[in-house]
Amino acid sequence: MGKSFWMVRVVRRDIAFVFAVFALLASAYVARSETPLLERTVTISLVQERLDIALNKISQQAGFTFSYSPSIVDVSRVVTFNFAGNTVREVLQTLFEGSVQYKVRGNYVILTRAAKQPSEQTYSGYVVDEATGKRLQNVSVYDPLTMASAVTDEYGFFEIKINKPTADEVRLAVARREYGDTVVAVSPAKAGLLKIPMNFNEERMNTLADSVAEKLRRFWHTKVLAPENVNIHNIQDTLYRTTQVSIWPFVGTNHTLSGNVINEYSFNIFGGYELGVTKLEIGGLFNIDRGDVYGTQLATVFNATGGKAHGFQAAGMVNLNLDTVRGAQFAGISNVSWAGTEKFSAAGMINLTHGRSRGAHIAGIGNFNLGEQSGTQLAGIFNFATGETGPAQMAGIMNFTTRDHVGGQGAGIMNFSAANVKGAQVGGLLNFAARKVTGAQVSGGLNYATKVAGVQVGLVNISDSIKGVPIGFFSFVMKGYHQLEVSADEVFYTNVAFRTGLHYFYNIFTAGAKPSTFNDEHTYWTAGYGVGTAPNLSRHLRLNADLTANQIFSGYTLDALNIVSKLYAGIEYHPAPKFGFIAGITLNAHYTDSNFTEYPELFTDYKPRIVHETTLEDNINVKLWLGAKVGLRFF
Repeated sequence: MGKSFWMVRVVRRDIAFVFAVFALLASAYVARSETPLLERTVTISLVQERLDIALNKISQQAGFTFSYSPSIVDVSRVVTFNFAGNTVREVLQTLFEGSVQYKVRGNYVILTRAAKQPSEQTYSGYVVDEATGKRLQNVSVYDPLTMASAVTDEYGFFEIKINKPTADEVRLAVARREYGDTVVAVSPAKAGLLKIPMNFNEERMNTLADSVAEKLRRFWHTKVLAPENVNIHNIQDTLYRTTQVSIWPFVGTNHTLSGNVINEYSFNIFGGYELGVTKLEIGGLFNIDRGDVYGTQLATVFNATGGKAHGFQAAGMVNLNLDTVRGAQFAGISNVSWAGTEKFSAAGMINLTHGRSRGAHIAGIGNFNLGEQSGTQLAGIFNFATGETGPAQMAGIMNFTTRDHVGGQGAGIMNFSAANVKGAQVGGLLNFAARKVTGAQVSGGLNYATKVAGVQVGLVNISDSIKGVPIGFFSFVMKGYHQLEVSADEVFYTNVAFRTGLHYFYNIFTAGAKPSTFNDEHTYWTAGYGVGTAPNLSRHLRLNADLTANQIFSGYTLDALNIVSKLYAGIEYHPAPKFGFIAGITLNAHYTDSNFTEYPELFTDYKPRIVHETTLEDNINVKLWLGAKVGLRFF
């Protein structure tokens, strides 16, 4: 039994070993089958071998078949070479020295005679890391004169074709963003298969990694606008051209290098992509520029600029800028400027700005600024700014700023400032300043400011303190004038009033009743409103001048006009800070409707002498008399 168990273990171990070897061979086969024929590597020693035998040995080791004509390849030629880990492409270049061309069809490498006088010269080779020998992918190889370019594949190979080279030698620029730039001078007659080394540049890599702005800019250009163009990543040099014409980004006279070229004139039939423009750019649909644009930029759909825009920009829909706009913008829908504007922006719907903006912003819907706005904002609906604003914000509905505003704010409904306002706020319904207003707040509804140095005019005015005048139906100043009054006069013996505002101008809310009518079927009472002033005469003494108007009611119905208007002049004496006595004389006017005959008797206990009586238009009877008022005040 022990022997059988041991044999089973040996068999299982051998089976596992066989499977492991099989898996290893299978993976190697799959890897080789996925590798392009010309990139497969061979290690072989050829010593005085006929060329046809040498080619046969190479093809057997690399796993494909050569196809050629004996009239093209001298099979009787004897060769001696040692190859150690070289690609098939390198081996063929060494064997034939450029006298043949080779193409791949299926599992065949076809050898043909090289053209003697081509209209274009082809340069090919590998780009490698000089320190490690590793072949580098995504390296840009280009000719700055003809704008021809290529990018190395996953095996580090490139092939670039240059039309009719006339110079004695061609200078190929080689660039990859983490490596130092390289320039290679190549003679067209002796090009061969190039092997170009590059040195890793750690300082450049760290600079790119540490720059947040660079990350943002590269993300926008390489991930959003041109995600597949490697040249934008790699090439740091700027190329210049007078004029370029393109059908679509990278399909034009600047080819795949268009993102690295600054043009004087740029004409894009549908759309184009370039580094920049210095004079004029026109796009049938759109223009995209990585860097600065000078002069005029026109597009039927949108303009997108990664740098500054100097001059005039107009688009049927959108102008998008990642830097400052130093000129005028017009867009059917929106202007977007990441770093601010300096002159003028007009949009059918929205202007969006991040950074400091100078000049005027005009929008059909709104202006939205995430920075300082030191120019005029005009919008059909709203203006919004997170920084200081001025000199003017005008909107159909709302103006909003989180910092100081210097100048004027005018809105159909609301003006809001989370800080100070120096100037005027004019709103249809509401003005709000979280800190200080130096100037005026005028609204049809509510005005609020913590401190006011000026005037508030509105239905309701509220503030903590004010150096000026609040004018409105109700004004409340936390550190101002607010008193409760209990008084009696010749008509109503029990009256209460609330005074609020400032002592030199305040609102009065009054109510009164005749105690003798409390048990009657209808209580005789009054309610009204007025304004007044109380200038200081001394520390404990003030002069009072009030004007009030009270409607008189019998019960809870309003049967007819029955108003007593009272002009009061008196003295207010304060023996203590929150307590005082008042006494003064009044000039009273009683307005009634002559056509109404069921008025209750106004004077029940005392009837003053009527000094004047008249009837106005619409049968309004007016009686005047002199009276008096005494009372107590609290707070």
